[in-house]
Amino acid sequence: MADMFKDVLGIEGVHGILFLTEEGELSVSQFTKDYQSDEEKTKNVNWSSMVKELTGVTEAEIMFDEGRFYIRKTNNGYLMVILDDHAPMSMVRLNCEVLLPVLDKQKTGKGISQLLRKKIF
Repeated sequence: MADMFKDVLGIEGVHGILFLTEEGELSVSQFTKDYQSDEEKTKNVNWSSMVKELTGVTEAEIMFDEGRFYIRKTNNGYLMVILDDHAPMSMVRLNCEVLLPVLDKQKTGKGISQLLRKKIF
């Protein structure tokens, strides 16, 4: 799953990307080389309270003094991009739109639907 984020991480000003489940669990986190130390910090955060507050939100941009978050709802959770003030938001949105169908196909649990999707022949 992490390889699909390389286009978003390649945008200038993007530091990292997180995928949170609907329960607020950190499913995937990937950061650029300069911000690898921040990846460990994200694992210690309780994301469930933030996800609870995002109920009903499809898309959000949260701005801070030294950066911002771009958050996009998927069928399975929330995609969160961590970026600088100068990052091109239109490029981030476009790449996240391209990611949505791929993320929506990802299943958090194993089931018969995954078995049926595999090509048998």
